[in-house]
Amino acid sequence: MTGPSVLPPWSRRRFLQRGIATIAGAGLVTLGASACGEDSAEELAPRLVALFSPSYVLAAGQEQRIPFGLIDQGLPLSDETGPFPVEITRDGVVVATTEVVGRIVAHDHPAGDAATRHEHADLLRYFAVRVTLDEPGIYDLDIRMDGRRATLPFQMFAPDEVVVPLPGEVLAPVAFPTFDNPMGMDPICTRFGGPCPLHAKTIDDAIISGRPVALLVATPAYCSTAYCGPVLDVLLELRPRFDGIEFLHAEVYANPNEVGGNLLDPNLVSSPTVTDLGLPFEPSLFLVDADRIIVDRIDNVFDNSELTEALQRLVRS
Repeated sequence: MTGPSVLPPWSRRRFLQRGIATIAGAGLVTLGASACGEDSAEELAPRLVALFSPSYVLAAGQEQRIPFGLIDQGLPLSDETGPFPVEITRDGVVVATTEVVGRIVAHDHPAGDAATRHEHADLLRYFAVRVTLDEPGIYDLDIRMDGRRATLPFQMFAPDEVVVPLPGEVLAPVAFPTFDNPMGMDPICTRFGGPCPLHAKTIDDAIISGRPVALLVATPAYCSTAYCGPVLDVLLELRPRFDGIEFLHAEVYANPNEVGGNLLDPNLVSSPTVTDLGLPFEPSLFLVDADRIIVDRIDNVFDNSELTEALQRLVRS
């Protein structure tokens, strides 16, 4: 889902000066890695794909999850999943170092072209760096693998500039259509094979139960990338293992049928949940404790193992 916010002029110039191509998509922004050096190996360095909205989403001063993908540009990469070393620099100065593992989204399609568990090969692997950067500004993320380096620029914003709810904040009241009260949603769920069962109760009803909540905002049928579309199925696969958590799913668009599935139609309307959350992108998973505190937010893509770890943290909270 393409967001309405844009980079301020000074940061836009900075990105263009670095030769970075920006391509908006449903829930992602693609940025090509800069080449380092003159030899062919460097020219064919792995290309990084930013799996997050660039504008007013990443907050300085608290831990943030920075997801990005990797696309091979011609030279074969090993099948190793890491961990791989990561450096984050600002103006050429290293401000953070960490390691990250490669993850591949695999799941069972309930319908469609594949009937069995499989991987999405158009994105070789994705990574999720978690880091705290104290100051707003432009940073570079460098990852090294197979003797090659790829770089991804990104921007941190002051927390009061960030447009989406952040971990540590109280989840404000949010409209949530249900089967009994769809609030004009048509359809209420675009999962292939029929609606998922996560539309039976509101967020308030779920929290009143005294259990933490995993709220996924996603539109399986209208996500334009193969690696963000499966997140609902990944969530549903893990649901039976976490019966102490209330799982909810909210669609992104209120009237895709009315506009014939044309996401560029000016008459397309966001769902009331997306409007109340102020989300300029999708998908996004909010993990909320029984006191309405947002424990974590996982944007765009997650695999079975990363989600398992996040749900375990939610239970412990």
